[in-house]
Amino acid sequence: MNFRGLIYVLITLAMFFLLGVSGCSSGFSGFEMTENSKPELIKVQIFFTDNQSITGYVKSLGIEEDAKVYVGGSSLNYLYDKNGNIIGSYNYQRVLYMKIIPEKEVDD
Repeated sequence: MNFRGLIYVLITLAMFFLLGVSGCSSGFSGFEMTENSKPELIKVQIFFTDNQSITGYVKSLGIEEDAKVYVGGSSLNYLYDKNGNIIGSYNYQRVLYMKIIPEKEVDD
């Protein structure tokens, strides 16, 4: 075996060793094909403890994964339009409940 062949064998072995040490699950999740990379938005009417309400879209009915929760219980959650653009924010601590509004329902 010549010197060039030995180099190729060593590089191949090093690659297999590094793949085995790092694990097969690291770094490959970004290559998965998904139909829709944006999370599905839910149209809701949010009712607050001060008898105010607002209609918009949220990513989830609870505290979102990308929301911020501060010491003392306050939180920052985002309100979206139907295209997924942030149009406001609200404190989840002040939310009384959320009513899901079907997309086909006409606002009163």
